[in-house]
Amino acid sequence: MTAFEPISADKILLQQPPFRYVDELILYKDGVARTRFTVPTENILVEDGRFTSAGVMEHMAQSSAARVGFEAKYIHNIPVQIGFIGQIKNFEMMRFPRSGETLETEVKTEYEMMGITLASITVYINNEPVARGQLKTAIKQE
Repeated sequence: MTAFEPISADKILLQQPPFRYVDELILYKDGVARTRFTVPTENILVEDGRFTSAGVMEHMAQSSAARVGFEAKYIHNIPVQIGFIGQIKNFEMMRFPRSGETLETEVKTEYEMMGITLASITVYINNEPVARGQLKTAIKQE
């Protein structure tokens, strides 16, 4: 993959802290996006120093949204749009991320049609997978 200047999530996501679970988009190429997020110490989705499965799923959804937001803003020159989770399939957690750990998450687009996207998503810590699944999302049509 080629060099990519990281883009802050505040430029491509509508979610705001403390409910933003992506720090930056670190790669975009050929239907593949990669995000980075450091798990906070204090957050509604952190329990006993661990990022909950709900937090990991939300991070996966926001990672997918970061790809769509990047395309909207930097490729299609349109505003970032509201999206919705349609389905989560084959979700698997290998371990719970701990506060302070940095997640790098890869989003591979499987198909995209009429505002609906199916993506395979894998969450890594230090290049070791900690969660994976498929996510179907939809963009609110204006």
